[in-house]
Amino acid sequence: MERVTLEAKTREGLGKNQVRRLRHDGRIPGIVYGRGREPLPVAVDAKALGAVLHTQAGRNVLIDLAIGNGDRRAETVMVKELQRDIFRRDITHVDFYAIDLTRPLEASVPITFIGQAAGIADGGVFEVHLREVVVKCLPTQIPDHIEMNINALGVGDAIHVRDLVLPAEATVVTPPEEVVATVVVPKVVEEVTTAAAPAEAGAPAAAGAPEATAEAKPAEAKPAAVKSAASPEKAEKAKPEASGAKAKSEAGPKAKPDAGAKAKPETGSKA
Repeated sequence: MERVTLEAKTREGLGKNQVRRLRHDGRIPGIVYGRGREPLPVAVDAKALGAVLHTQAGRNVLIDLAIGNGDRRAETVMVKELQRDIFRRDITHVDFYAIDLTRPLEASVPITFIGQAAGIADGGVFEVHLREVVVKCLPTQIPDHIEMNINALGVGDAIHVRDLVLPAEATVVTPPEEVVATVVVPKVVEEVTTAAAPAEAGAPAAAGAPEATAEAKPAEAKPAAVKSAASPEKAEKAKPEASGAKAKSEAGPKAKPDAGAKAKPETGSKA
């Protein structure tokens, strides 16, 4: 783990005007806290802080912060948080966390990928899901980065956190089942393949449609023929029924005079 020295001065003013004045003079406001101490407002040189953060260790660099306004004392700290300008991305504030070199702590370590995935030659795309993992170890044993060889990674293969190789003195805090990187089929190819499948399936159906129509037409003609053939039979059945009805109506009136005729002779015989 890399270790550097950075000078800082305590600051009195905490208002916006004081902060603007510090930035105008090329210094960055910050604060030191941790290990049960009271927060201490400080200011550091902007260029010096930038050089510290661009070392190989990055934000995990150990800083011997020399704080002094006449009195000079050094304290080992790490960068806990950075605030940046939303447009220019310049650092506007820094938080320093005082650490104990004899106690383990958690730190984010970047992942470095070595080589080129074999699946890229087969049309795959290499996708990164995690660029850093959280590890726990002593401050002096924090690795600068974690290397991962991806040459054997084919299409559909994935690297998980459990596949990473760490130094023996460090343990992983990030869940082991999380995916670090994978090689996937391009989305454009997947969409073209999916669209082609329904088109091929629909072609036979479209070709078979005229045959189904041609077969259906004779089936529709048969009931019509049956209906036309059945209509004369119904007509013939209807004629006898109609003639029978006429016969009944004629028989009805004839029966009445017969009854009357029988009644007259009976009355005459009595007389």
